[in-house]
This record gives sequence, C-alpha cells and structure tokens, in this order.
Amino acid sequence: MAVLDALRVFVEVVKAGSFTAASRRLGISKSMASKRVASLEDELGVNLLHRSTRSLHLTEAGQIYYEHGLRIREELDAAEAQVQSVTARPRGQLKVSAQVSFGFMYLAEPTTAFMRRYPDVAVEILLEDQRFEPIDDAVDLAIRMGPLPPSSLVSRPLCKVVYGLYAAPEYLARVTAPVHPQDIRDHDTIFYGNYDLGAHWRFSLNGQPLDIEPNSRLVINNLLGVVEAAKAGFGLAYLPTFAARSPVAEGQLVPLLQPYWNEHGSMLVLFRSRKYLPDKTRTYLDFITDWFRENLVL
Repeated sequence: MAVLDALRVFVEVVKAGSFTAASRRLGISKSMASKRVASLEDELGVNLLHRSTRSLHLTEAGQIYYEHGLRIREELDAAEAQVQSVTARPRGQLKVSAQVSFGFMYLAEPTTAFMRRYPDVAVEILLEDQRFEPIDDAVDLAIRMGPLPPSSLVSRPLCKVVYGLYAAPEYLARVTAPVHPQDIRDHDTIFYGNYDLGAHWRFSLNGQPLDIEPNSRLVINNLLGVVEAAKAGFGLAYLPTFAARSPVAEGQLVPLLQPYWNEHGSMLVLFRSRKYLPDKTRTYLDFITDWFRENLVL
C-alpha cells in the first residue's frame, strides 16, 4: 500500500509539474509529497526526477515508470469507482468548477440539497470566469456555457442558454426604446467582456443570425457586474436569460426586442471520459441534471 500511495504522489507531481501544485491537489504537505517520491526512488534504486530550484524533469527511468504508473493509477481509480458504486453510498471530496455568474445564482440550492441527501460527500465549488479550459485532476466536474471547442471531455446539457436585451425602467424613461436591433447603435450599452462572439451581439431575424456591434463605453468581464450596471440605469445590456431572471421578476430590468432573441447553445456539465465515473461524481451529475430539468425553465 505504501508503494501505491507513493506512486499516486509521483504521478501527480509529474502531471502538475511541481511538488507544490501536486501537494495542493492531493491535500498533503509539500514535504510529505517529496518524502513519498524519495521513498519510491529508494525502493526502486533509481532517480525518477531531475530536481532544480525552478523545475523538475523526468529521468529516462522516470519516464518509463510514469507511463506505467499512470496506467496503474487509472486502473485503480476505475476499480475503486466500480466497487463504490455497488458497495457503498457516495462519499469523499467533490470539486466542481463553474462560471461565476451561473454558479453564484444557481448552484447553491441544488448542491446543498444534494449534500443533505448524501451527508458523506463534501463539495468544493470553484467559481471562475474563464471561457474554457481543460479539466485537470483537481476538478471532478466543470459547468461551462456552450458551444465549446472540440475536446476529449464528455458533456451533458443542464439548460438552454438564450441571450436577450434588457434595460432598467430608469434608463427607458430617458430614451426611446429600441424597436429593432439596428437601433442599439444609438444607445448607451454595457458589454460583457468575456462574451464569446467578440464585439458583436447576436440576434435572430427570420431564422438567420443578425450581428450588431454596440458602441459600448462600459465593458465588464463578469456578468454579475453587467447586471448591476444595467439595473443602475446606465444603458442596454445583452444578457443570458438566467442572469436576468431575478431582476426581471423584481421589476429592476425590462426585456426588450424579444422576437429577435437568439438561442446560444446550452449550459453544459463537463467531465472526463472514463468507463467508470466515481460514484460521488456520477451521483452529483445525475442529481443536478434532474434538478435543473425540474426547477429551472429559462
């Protein structure tokens, strides 16, 4: 068992590129990670890593051992996941990455409901606004807005994403409301800096895309900030309906140009393609998929 534990640490150190990053992912100290790799080298009688103050590199023996060790670890993970699925209820630490606005607005309720049902699972939610990034071993699931670039990840849709135009009653009291997407160019606008179509807002006209480039003096790289600026009456905002749902219900934002709104893919749950998902991951995935289908109609 000691050799297997050391092998897991060694594989994680190589994948992470440093003892510091690996120890953070594994939840152990850097010194403990270093000791386990050193004990593995003593057991094998070879150096597996060339260490320097700034980097580490595999030796020839280390490369061979890493390739075999990686396969062994994947087999062990698969075996543990399969056994857990038939012998015990979900348990362990689960890490979920999500975009800030969607996670802030909608993940707390289903996640806490899940944790009440499965008290042996601890969940860490990481909110970050990257448009897309691969899932590393530190994350079990990632929730991102599609469409996404090609990857080896498996995806499951949570809900459709529709973008529409919104403004505060205060702003609309000062201006003539737009009646066509072309009118947007005559208005103050707030632009979401991480929007994946670049400088354009996409609408739909007779089933065809209609791209409008707004004249935005205010750019914010977080949807929550865009919503707040729109509620403050600065100008028009182009938002996914999930971000505007609550402000519209409270009368703080008014939907505009609804016949021209554009479907923009789906909110997706991404996970690594494995024959056996760990039981905690599979159960959470099924739970939130069912929750969104039953509770969130946008």
